[in-house]
Amino acid sequence: MNQNLLMALERMTVHYQPIVDLNTGAIAGFEALSRIVDADGKAGSISPVIEQIESDPVLLDRLMRRLLGMIRRDTTPLFDRYPGFYVSVNVSPAILGARTALGEPTMRDILAELDLEPYLDRLVCEITERQALSAQGRAALELGRQNRIRLAVDDVGTGHSGIAQMLGLTIDVLKLDRSQVVLLTKDVTAERLVRGIIVLASMIRARVVAEGVETAAQAFFLQAAGVDYGQGWFWSPALPAAELPKVLEAGFPNWRRDLVERINEAR
Repeated sequence: MNQNLLMALERMTVHYQPIVDLNTGAIAGFEALSRIVDADGKAGSISPVIEQIESDPVLLDRLMRRLLGMIRRDTTPLFDRYPGFYVSVNVSPAILGARTALGEPTMRDILAELDLEPYLDRLVCEITERQALSAQGRAALELGRQNRIRLAVDDVGTGHSGIAQMLGLTIDVLKLDRSQVVLLTKDVTAERLVRGIIVLASMIRARVVAEGVETAAQAFFLQAAGVDYGQGWFWSPALPAAELPKVLEAGFPNWRRDLVERINEAR
């Protein structure tokens, strides 16, 4: 086993990026994002090593258990105080669709082990569109659904198989990728794709989250087009767990009014 990767997992922490209700400005949820803390105490993305971890079943299992354990520590005390918000976490289909030696679902086994089963309705497991349209991904989503796990498909519209294939999936959330969001107001094709995904979401009764929102123009377009939730630096970066109560209390109720006032003042 790669000792460097094991050490990286030992230095892992979780930051949480707010997911904002575009109509009310309330916090609809948070995406849990893995971070590796370096020797200077700075938290950086796990992306440089995630492919190596996912290629090793033992390391992947350790990552998932550590990640969900941190989510339990950080957020379950807040669930009773702040009803309604959820936590979204990326889960490999190899975990979501796996079974134990006795045939029990591995993901459900992990959730039970960590005492997270009482909070199933507050957790959302994400897989990417590319994964969801594969045979393994479809099987993982089906097993997750059978076990009452809420499900999301990330990076919608970036795959090569066409979003129409998702009509056969039973999922709770569709997530627009940043690559589409950055083109809004600049590219008519991107705008049409986003509107098409919104229609698809209504057909399968799923919510839509737009990731990577960075500008007021993007936020206004998404809200007007009917996207439910927004996520990105326009509202907030990913935050340490200690900051979650403050964000849940405040939300962003005036984000549209404040922007309109700023635009008017600039004129």
